[in-house]
Amino acid sequence: MQDGTEVDVSKASSSIKTEARDRRVIDDADQQRGVLTTKTYICGKCDSDQVYAELQQTRSSDEPETRILTCAECGHGWREY
Repeated sequence: MQDGTEVDVSKASSSIKTEARDRRVIDDADQQRGVLTTKTYICGKCDSDQVYAELQQTRSSDEPETRILTCAECGHGWREY
């Protein structure tokens, strides 16, 4: 204790109450994210020039960001490093 007295902890006990949690994996790979760009990128699958672009830091902080691109027409996705 703060006043210097000793405390016997040999008979101390503790309890933890756990709760069951609902956990679900959300697959958002088919969702279009980012900013819609026009005439900046071209989809390699359907040649559309309307592409959603998003930047993410996928590697260490001293590496450049990864540009994640998704076609607005066909949903094809690709990355630029």
